Amino acid sequence: MEDRNPEGLNPSGRVIRGRHVLFAMLAMFGIVIAVNVVFVVLALDTFTGVTTANPFKEGLAYNQVLAARDAQRDLGWQGSVSAGPLSATQDSITVTMTGKDGAPLSGLVLSGTLRRPTHEGVDQPLVWQEAAPGSYRTVVALPERGNWDLVVSAADGRNAPFEMKARLWLK
Repeated sequence: MEDRNPEGLNPSGRVIRGRHVLFAMLAMFGIVIAVNVVFVVLALDTFTGVTTANPFKEGLAYNQVLAARDAQRDLGWQGSVSAGPLSATQDSITVTMTGKDGAPLSGLVLSGTLRRPTHEGVDQPLVWQEAAPGSYRTVVALPERGNWDLVVSAADGRNAPFEMKARLWLK
């Protein structure tokens, strides 16, 4: 059988030498490093990594947080959240509170905020009104659409406040 490529040339007739392989390897690693640098810069610019103002103090008070959660569990209250658009610029958020027996909890004082998980400085304080027994409603005008974290505290004046958090997708 005869050898059709006796000089070891590739089909285009060019010879691949050591420097060609070196340049290809350097280009490949250069592209990978450049893309990684871009991703790291974008990640650091879009999220600071800080999710709470005083993480050290909150860590020291963690036993108090656990005790409050135990008290809340013993209280037996349940909360559910629903949200929807009222208009192009306003949304309605409703929190329904029920007791251990499933009966609506009327006469509670609710406080809370909507927090944007990806942006600082756009938190929205909420003012709640009881729309029906156990059903509390607020209307909010948001600067941006998307994911929001709802943090609500409900108090009756006799027990430890009931606290709940929910992630809302407001479009």
